[in-house]
Amino acid sequence: MSYSNSEILFAFTEKLPQEYSHNPIVISGPDSMNQPNHEYLLLKENDTIEKVFEIKHLVSSGPYKEAVLFNNLLAVGHYDFLYLYDLIHNFNILRLELHGYFGHLYINNNRLFVADAGAIYCFDDKGKIIWKNESLGIDGVYISEFDDKKIYGSGEWDPPGGWKDFVLDINSGRAV
Repeated sequence: MSYSNSEILFAFTEKLPQEYSHNPIVISGPDSMNQPNHEYLLLKENDTIEKVFEIKHLVSSGPYKEAVLFNNLLAVGHYDFLYLYDLIHNFNILRLELHGYFGHLYINNNRLFVADAGAIYCFDDKGKIIWKNESLGIDGVYISEFDDKKIYGSGEWDPPGGWKDFVLDINSGRAV
């Protein structure tokens, strides 16, 4: 399956679209099956719904939700969790509870970077964690730029507005 030459759009919704006749794919993992709430993620290609994914969750908490295609993986940040789903082999790779809340997804040089309330996680193209740095803030982490060797960003340490800049080694996640 390749979506590289198409216009891909993701949309979160609480209702399964009537025109979609297949069962949604649960990407929140087997541990979530008894959770009382759910949300659907629509994968649209050129305005046509190609797949519908379901995320089962306990509570709606956290300010952000985001989805990206990363090679053959679907990466979804949803409230307090990160989900990685292998689109080729159709299985869940990862359900990771984040610290505080999910922030943002970034892709750079065949790596996926995930920010949460206080950390950045770096994943390879198979969905394995290469490194994580959990000491970048307490109420939000933002990556502003990548270069060949460094990650530039900031973390909020004293809300509201108490942001401090950081520079990390792109290969280890350590401060430089």
